[in-house]
Amino acid sequence: MFLSSKKIFLRAVLPSDVYLLYKWENDKANWEVSGTKKLFTKKEISDFISTQKDIYLDKQLRLMICMQSSSKSEDAIGCIDLFEFDETKLKAGIGILIDKKNRKNGYASEALHLLVKYSFKILYLKELFCNISEENKASMELFKKQKFKIISKKKNIYSLQLFNNKYF
Repeated sequence: MFLSSKKIFLRAVLPSDVYLLYKWENDKANWEVSGTKKLFTKKEISDFISTQKDIYLDKQLRLMICMQSSSKSEDAIGCIDLFEFDETKLKAGIGILIDKKNRKNGYASEALHLLVKYSFKILYLKELFCNISEENKASMELFKKQKFKIISKKKNIYSLQLFNNKYF
């Protein structure tokens, strides 16, 4: 599988992920990093899952992060997204969330590496970006480790960018 590593693999969102996404999306501790401003209902999340078809149509892609060692492939430990996909400018935003109990194990780093590789080699993107609060030191280090560079800072938010020609 192209989207797998020693520790993790990325898979499409399944209807059985509704409860997990509901928990993560409605955890206000995650709102600062996700930009969420309101609670989601289970129906809204279920509708999102059932209508997600294609990055070219939806302008976004969510993949679930699962451990290779899990006995059930549907057990997710996080999710990783491409958003604001622009097929004309060949760029997209990228965001990642790892469940609190699975952080600091290298899963985010492996997932980010896999999605960056997919973005550049399969989607032929030329640019990825992210916005990170200056308080979120772990995310800042994660993206810097993957060769993202800080391009600006506004109101305590850093904007980082990665260009395809600098990655591979």
